[in-house]
Amino acid sequence: MTTGNRLYWIVTLACVLALAASPAMAQRFGQMDGGSIETRILLSNGPKGPIHGGESAITSMLLAGDGWVYGSTEATFGAEACHLFRTDGETTQHLVDVAREISGQTKVCGLACGPGGTFVGGTTTYNEVFDEKKGYDGGHLFSYDPATRAFVDHGVVQAGQGINCVAVDTTHTRIYCVTYPAAHLFSFDYKTRQKKDYGQVMQEWRVKDLGNVSWRGVPKVLMIDDAGTVYFSTYYDEGAKADDQGDPFNSGLVGGRILHLAYGDEKPSFTGAVVPTQQGMHNDPIYENTIVSALKARDGGFWCGSSVDGFLFKFYPSTSTVVNYGKAFNYWNLRSLTYGGDGNLYMLGGRDYDNTWLLRMNVHTRSMESLGWPSNTTQCSVVCADAQGRVLIGENVRNSYIWIYGASK
Repeated sequence: MTTGNRLYWIVTLACVLALAASPAMAQRFGQMDGGSIETRILLSNGPKGPIHGGESAITSMLLAGDGWVYGSTEATFGAEACHLFRTDGETTQHLVDVAREISGQTKVCGLACGPGGTFVGGTTTYNEVFDEKKGYDGGHLFSYDPATRAFVDHGVVQAGQGINCVAVDTTHTRIYCVTYPAAHLFSFDYKTRQKKDYGQVMQEWRVKDLGNVSWRGVPKVLMIDDAGTVYFSTYYDEGAKADDQGDPFNSGLVGGRILHLAYGDEKPSFTGAVVPTQQGMHNDPIYENTIVSALKARDGGFWCGSSVDGFLFKFYPSTSTVVNYGKAFNYWNLRSLTYGGDGNLYMLGGRDYDNTWLLRMNVHTRSMESLGWPSNTTQCSVVCADAQGRVLIGENVRNSYIWIYGASK
């Protein structure tokens, strides 16, 4: 190659790199407007810190009355610890190494508000452990009191099974959860310590996608209304006949139906409400027609996000009504919801191990827009507003950041 040719290619490469770094190109790739991300906080602390690399994938964040946002993590890339932490949007504090308190647990599936300012959570482990039957004891329910720093282990829910989601009915002192992958709905009375199994709500559906094994259709979210009724979505086989008790999910593969269990009921029943779905995609194993996020709406009902197509919809339990508001981005999996300090609804959309978008809906006009992503490498899992009204965006990678979106104040 001549000197002239070398110079030509050097100049060309420099121009391409400059263009890729420009704001215009960043916007093309989906990056947010300059200045909207105020800062970012690294949650993993390296080999000398309490949260090592591979232990910082964020699974949940909740704003508490003391002004801190409390969160949980899972292990990735073969790591074996999960944690509880808190952040004020400026710093982070490590709270509990959950794997030290309860051995064999690599993931906190999520946190829910419990009685007296406490938090309740559940634990689980890697899909490979379930697939290879490596002798997992089972996921535990636990509670954590921010005031006293007390961590209480409530024990295994179902032997050999993890926990996929949790919710709390403080009126009737019940913690509800769904196990994984067997998909049994349980309640645990945290006063009497009595446990009840309401049966399987989704037949196991093993899916292998790009070499990764998972069990699809297991409920990811539990919603509880003021009366203590639990709502969730699941599959059932539309071609199967119901049993003598009218059980609608006795063989489970098709559907996205919303079910409920009232306090005192012995088994869940179909509400008649259906998760919005683009027709022709609901029985494809790559997709899950289910609710993956839910938030109690300030004007009644629950805001819900779906996996298939990432639809935002509102579910009204009193009338079993679903109102579909559509979607704000060209992707699927509306995985997390929160109200910002400006009163608008903020949403996080995108599948696991891929880019995720921050979305916003004006609660007055119902208009939606895609705000982009913090950078073109972010893989995020949860959003939560802090005490200042900023939206915190939690990553779910080996070394996770919490991104602070300040434009929501």
